[in-house]
Amino acid sequence: MRNLTERSAAEVAEALDRREISSVELTMAYLSRMTAEEPRINAFITPTARMALEQAARADERRRSGEKVPPLCGIPYAVKDNFAVEGVPMTCASEMLRDFVPDYTAAVCERIGAAGGVLLGKTNLDEFAMGSFCERSIAGPTRNPLDPACSPGGSSGGSAAAVAAGEAAWAVGSDTGGSARQPAAFCGLVSVKPTYGLVSRRGMAELASSLDTVCPIARDVEDCAMALTEMAGADPLDMTTYPSAEDFRSYLSEEPRGLTVGIAEETDGCAESVVRAVKRAGEKLERLGVNVVPVTMPLEMALEIYLIVASAEASSNLARYDGLRFGLHGEGATAADKMRDARTRGFGDEVKRRIVTGTYALSSTYGGGYYRKVKAAQQSVCRDTEAILSQVDAVLLPTASGPAFRVGSFADDPNALYRSDRFTTIANLTGCPAIQLPGGGDGTMPAGISLMGRKRSEGALFRLAAALERELADDVRKETGNRGTDSRGYVRDYFHGAGR
Repeated sequence: MRNLTERSAAEVAEALDRREISSVELTMAYLSRMTAEEPRINAFITPTARMALEQAARADERRRSGEKVPPLCGIPYAVKDNFAVEGVPMTCASEMLRDFVPDYTAAVCERIGAAGGVLLGKTNLDEFAMGSFCERSIAGPTRNPLDPACSPGGSSGGSAAAVAAGEAAWAVGSDTGGSARQPAAFCGLVSVKPTYGLVSRRGMAELASSLDTVCPIARDVEDCAMALTEMAGADPLDMTTYPSAEDFRSYLSEEPRGLTVGIAEETDGCAESVVRAVKRAGEKLERLGVNVVPVTMPLEMALEIYLIVASAEASSNLARYDGLRFGLHGEGATAADKMRDARTRGFGDEVKRRIVTGTYALSSTYGGGYYRKVKAAQQSVCRDTEAILSQVDAVLLPTASGPAFRVGSFADDPNALYRSDRFTTIANLTGCPAIQLPGGGDGTMPAGISLMGRKRSEGALFRLAAALERELADDVRKETGNRGTDSRGYVRDYFHGAGR
């Protein structure tokens, strides 16, 4: 039998319901795993061991009282450190917020807490979620548990690494242009980027308000469905949200026969393992009775627009950190001096780069004309994408152009790093849902594939993803050095020494 930290969240939920284990026992197992793995992985910025054990004890008491509890009750999870939890430091991996302790809790953490979730800690990220490799952080880089010489991806690299290393049953990440799906791909996991508005963003440090989404990262499709069910729904304090009463696990047993999936043809520049994974997934779907057709997506235009929109919104959102009211306190004789000092010391190079880019795009030099054209182009991409998705139930495409790259590979080449998001940004730009799952590998590391659907079509995506996960399980195992997923999707064999 596998150790507690090797099981899926759905498995341990069943074990908790049968009283085979207690939440306190489960939480102690994860805390022990964290103690062993953190020196090597560095997934967490702020562990919350005492809080976790207190929450676990309350979850056990709820079960002993006979209360009918949600599936997440008593299950330990981690949350990216750009979400607020009352009384716990929220750094966003930035010097600007090193000493900030919020007196409020993010909506998604409130929901998980009400469901009985057990918070193990806050995870590492690229500063203010700006990056794709989880190296730009005041806590230092996070390593990929499958190969510590490789990146776990970013910016939600800490959340993905924590799950892949067995330090958490599942985790919360944020996704502005692929920041949860790409780390999930690099670590052999599953992540769902929901329709914009399905999950409240209240209490999350904003990067780009019109693009940000809140995502679960887990070992398999079922765990993601279970987590998203609890996370989703309207929030009266976030007017971008809408109601949801769906149990997404109800879709997992539905066969995908009769659905239509388009395969994106734009795979130039992708590694052989990624091209093979996408092609094989299409073939598997055809055998399952899915109608598969080629489609052409406006990926390149979406990427270019995303880079401008994200930078412009980031520069606006970060303007509040002025050295006077929020964040690091600036020093100097005048308000301008204090602002200059705080922002010089408080922000890292990538944050400064995006602020400059975004401010330039919004500059009055253009009278606002340039940014209006960018937004008009975004609407064009949205219309083109909507037209494609009106003909198919989902589009199959790579998550990233290759498996995980080596740590430090893009330290001096930000433009190349930006291009690594070319398959993921279109979902954020259009507000559509997408799900990443392991599709194969290069013999050592996993390669991710994604399904993207029309707005509010998470049910169809879960139907397709669950079927693909079952069909691809053996191929993933063979192509990831036996560190891939089994038929339920857990990361295997790594916990028994592979990759150490």
